[in-house]
Amino acid sequence: MRLQENTTFANRYQLERLLGRGGFSEVWLAKDNWTHLRIALKVYAPGQGMDANGLQDFCGELANVFDLNHTNLLKPTHVDSWNDMPYLIMAYCSNGSLASKVGQLSETEIWKLIHDVGAGLAYLHKRDVVHQDISPDNILIDDLGNYLITDFGISSRARSTLRKSVILANSNGGKTAYMGPERFSRQPAPTKASDVWSFGAMVYEVLEGIVPFGEVGGGLQKGGAEIPYISANVSDALKFTVYKMLSKETWDRPTAETLVAWSQNPQSIEVDNSLLAVEESASAPSSPVEEPKAPSRQTQRFSKPAAAEDAVKKEESKQQPAAKPAGGANKGTNGDDGSKIKKLILILVIIGTAFIGIGTVVGIGIHNHREAERRELRILYERHTDAIDEFDRCLNAASLDNIEALQQALDQLHIIKGLEDDNRFADIEYYYELRQSLLDKAQELYDKADQRYQLAPPGSEAERRNMQKRRQIFEIKQKI
Repeated sequence: MRLQENTTFANRYQLERLLGRGGFSEVWLAKDNWTHLRIALKVYAPGQGMDANGLQDFCGELANVFDLNHTNLLKPTHVDSWNDMPYLIMAYCSNGSLASKVGQLSETEIWKLIHDVGAGLAYLHKRDVVHQDISPDNILIDDLGNYLITDFGISSRARSTLRKSVILANSNGGKTAYMGPERFSRQPAPTKASDVWSFGAMVYEVLEGIVPFGEVGGGLQKGGAEIPYISANVSDALKFTVYKMLSKETWDRPTAETLVAWSQNPQSIEVDNSLLAVEESASAPSSPVEEPKAPSRQTQRFSKPAAAEDAVKKEESKQQPAAKPAGGANKGTNGDDGSKIKKLILILVIIGTAFIGIGTVVGIGIHNHREAERRELRILYERHTDAIDEFDRCLNAASLDNIEALQQALDQLHIIKGLEDDNRFADIEYYYELRQSLLDKAQELYDKADQRYQLAPPGSEAERRNMQKRRQIFEIKQKI
């Protein structure tokens, strides 16, 4: 059952307007026909539902969030399921989500954002709850302008259940853009520090209008990419805070509690200027040309054109007394020494200027080379993400009537394996998990075909057809 406007959900809620859609859920503005109040209705696995076991586990986990109470958490008021679709009832925030404010907030408002979301995360982390999905869509704004975290309390196990229940090709691409580098390792379990990295990616997006590492997220950083520079006109303290939140190593990131303290008194932050110094030096080639300053006397001495230099030398030679064959020989020698010193200094200045020029050119070359490597790596990760999305689409489409989709999923699996064999992918490994999913699907279809083959009348068309399907699936299994 596809959710539509002007229809009734759970025999009680009149759906008015779709507010947002994610990979696993839809959020609707609805009217409660019992109370006549407008509410936000969040439906998981919309239109498809979940199996009985998955539904029981998922609803049980959602019920646990009722024990969580904090000013900056948008707590659901009701949890239930209808037509095998779990759903939450929440207060409706007419100001929408943070996604509508990207690129529009002042520095003062961004510090408030860091305070509010940091306070909500600190509360969750104290209770060993990892949000796992901090992003602009999951930060709502109430009527007083406070920022509220939503969609919390859903564990990795529950998300895995949703992943199996929902066709991911219909999603908006997932939230890998907000996943830290450690989420792409051999031990990808999210931690509290992972929430901080996601938070940092979100604040970066609010400042710059784009996420720091594109849709690839921290996987690009794990492959060696550096944190992009913040060009927004904000204080060094705010830039430093975002850079620290996006640190590659989890132990280098501030805790949520620390972020709250920083937001309350930004002047107290001990800014590490080395992080900002890199930014200034790298951005120097593109900075506007400054007005030329009046040269100092020393600069004037070595910046005259060649003709002026010749004139000076002639004038000096006139002032020098003629060489004397006897006692005046020392004076001539002293004059020659002074001229040699001047020439030596001039040569040193020329050499120094040349080295500075060479250093600048080499620095720009290194910067451009790193940017080129980063673009290549981004393309590589985007191909990897696209291949996984296509694999999921084919796997969900595979059936006894569409065995070709099973073969297509296998083709995508080979592409994923080839990409992950690239050394630039570091420890990222989705192949073995996806391979197991494909084996499970192939076995499921093989068992169905075999059952139909066994039940078909001997010599019938149904027996021949199912025997052929069984053989096709078996051949694909052998290739996995």
